[in-house]
Amino acid sequence: MRSKTASIRKAFTLLEIIIVVIMIGIMSSIVLPRLVGTRNQEFTLIVERVADVVLMYAHRNTTSNQPAALQYNGEAKEFALLTKVEEEEEGDRFWDFDPLAKPINLPSWANEDLLTIYVDGDLTDTSQWPVTASPGEARPLIEIVIRWEDRSALISLASHAIGPKVWFDGSGVEPVMPIDLDAEGRGREEW
Repeated sequence: MRSKTASIRKAFTLLEIIIVVIMIGIMSSIVLPRLVGTRNQEFTLIVERVADVVLMYAHRNTTSNQPAALQYNGEAKEFALLTKVEEEEEGDRFWDFDPLAKPINLPSWANEDLLTIYVDGDLTDTSQWPVTASPGEARPLIEIVIRWEDRSALISLASHAIGPKVWFDGSGVEPVMPIDLDAEGRGREEW
């Protein structure tokens, strides 16, 4: 026989159901924006990391006695700074990843044409032949365009610049381009 004090509950009360629904609503309002914003944050991080590699390329180009190069492999989704390495046994030289700059692996959601490289205004495929510059030689104008959905970034390294300028979603600092004052008829103007 059962006593009246030891009754077994077989259902939830309305108050318990309402509290659970409210808690689920609060938790989803916290988690969902973070999940949606993750790709935007990854895109921003990719732009920053590519700009860092381009900065290292400019630094290597101006201060090192070893040639430096930039390479983007769309199939492997990898952007890297390369340096010339000499084999110990045969003395052959080949391009290898710079030991101080880890290659950037683009996320799996990125398509092959997420990143495009322009050298002196021309679209360049660097998967086979990287963008190179030897120490003491003039460096070309390098522009890297990164696009994803409605977002875009332009990383521009002028031939005379110490580091890249970044335009992010249409805003940024415009790089100063060299001007031939003599060609423009302004060679005798005071500065």
